Amino acid sequence: MIFLFIGYYDAEKMNQSSQEELDAVMERCNPPLEDFFEKTNVLYEWRPGEETKHARLLDGQIERQDGPDTRKAEQIGSLILFEADDLEQAVDLALLHPTT
Repeated sequence: MIFLFIGYYDAEKMNQSSQEELDAVMERCNPPLEDFFEKTNVLYEWRPGEETKHARLLDGQIERQDGPDTRKAEQIGSLILFEADDLEQAVDLALLHPTT
C-alpha cells in the first residue's frame, strides 16, 4: 500500500532562530532521518518550501497566492510517498521521522 507522510514545521519559530540554532536542530534530526530512509521504501519526497501556492474561498471568490499561507505558523516541510504493508506498519515507519 502507498501512504502519504506530511511533515510540518513552525515557520514563526524557524524565522526567529539563528542559523546556529537551526544547524543544531538539523544535526539532531540527521540520525533519525537516516534511520527513516533506511527502513522505509520512499517512492517520492518533496520539500515545497517557498514553491507552494495556496487558494481559499473568501466571500464567494477564490483567492490565490504564491508561497505558503503566512497566516498560519505551521507550514508543510515535506511530503513523502512511501510503501508499507498496512496502516500499522505505516504508522510505525512514520514515527521514525523526526517531525512526527
